[in-house]
Amino acid sequence: MIGMIKLDKLIDVKVLQSIQDSFSDATKISAITVNYNGEPITKPSNFTGFCNLIRKDEKMSSMCYQCDAYGGVQSAISRKPHIYKCHAGLYDFAVPIMIEDNYVGAILCGQTKIEDNDDSRIGNFGRDTDWRKHKGLIEEYEKIQPRTYKEIEDAANLIHQISKYMVDSEFLNIIKEELNNKTTKLMEEENKRVELERDLKEAELKSLHYQINSHFMFNSINTIANMARLEKAYKTEEFVYNFSDMIKYSLKKDNSNTVYLEDEVSYIENYLKIQKTRFGDRLEYLIDVDERFYNIRCPYMILQPVVENFVKYVVEPRIKGGKINIKAYIENGKILIDLKDDGDGINKNKIDNILGGTEYFKNKDCIGLYNINRRLKYLYGEEYELQIHSTNLEGEGTLVRIMLPLTKEVVYV
Repeated sequence: MIGMIKLDKLIDVKVLQSIQDSFSDATKISAITVNYNGEPITKPSNFTGFCNLIRKDEKMSSMCYQCDAYGGVQSAISRKPHIYKCHAGLYDFAVPIMIEDNYVGAILCGQTKIEDNDDSRIGNFGRDTDWRKHKGLIEEYEKIQPRTYKEIEDAANLIHQISKYMVDSEFLNIIKEELNNKTTKLMEEENKRVELERDLKEAELKSLHYQINSHFMFNSINTIANMARLEKAYKTEEFVYNFSDMIKYSLKKDNSNTVYLEDEVSYIENYLKIQKTRFGDRLEYLIDVDERFYNIRCPYMILQPVVENFVKYVVEPRIKGGKINIKAYIENGKILIDLKDDGDGINKNKIDNILGGTEYFKNKDCIGLYNINRRLKYLYGEEYELQIHSTNLEGEGTLVRIMLPLTKEVVYV
């Protein structure tokens, strides 16, 4: 959780700005607060005219940012204020903002001279800028009043204590809120568990009823098919049997199982035959899966979501319909199953959102493809993730590639 906390979300920036301004007015020391990336989250307080001018020069301004980064890193390492000499010869200090030893930002202060400087006590950025050749900078530099090392050290310790108190207080509030949320969530989960146990008991009582219903449904389907044969309605008979085989297959397995690729292909063939009856010449398909791949185990319902998307997004919306080719082959020690359509494609952002789950979590769209991707990676590893290739050009289509491990069940030819 700590790694996710952003400084501007942890602390009220308006309150922080007010404290920073008051500190700067009281000590006459410039100040600004940055996050862990070095990006300012407050406005500068009392920056000197010298530093405002020097930051208008692109090269010298870049050196200023590097100095800021140096100071922040050094303070994060030591976990305490770090006083150092900048590239222009002035003295700054960085105060780390830490949450349980995690660096989330820093308060950068200084832009002053030290009259009793002792280099053994002070860090050094290590690179100097020749700014004296720039007009106006010498005059502004002379206006800067020197301070003692003790004054700078006291100011650094003061703002460190203030920031530490602010951050610790706000972080404690976040912890309390998180604990309350977790307690509430645990109570909700317990209520869900009780409800699930009750539903399970009800489901057990209904189990026999559902079993009887499924037998009744398949008996009815077979009766319809037999009637179609007697009436010589052979296309209707074939349609009914295809539908019956699909229903049996979908009820037989669940998404956690693996099946033989032969069963998956048979299911898809029945599905496409039914859709062919619906769309006629608007739907064309070619399945090229050699029988030597039939004994390969693969995730259940791995092809259906892809083919269903083809029907939904290619065939249905277009007058001319569409065509899909399904081909299995061996490449680089893997079995590849390519499903290629001739639709108008998908743009790259959409593909990334589908595979990353954004589309699913946003509106539950493309759950099938997201589910395929998760199961493939879970079963076989990251290298077997689902691939979607598309030029997003009309008629160029989309290629969905499923990869499976090559096993001894494949007969090499």
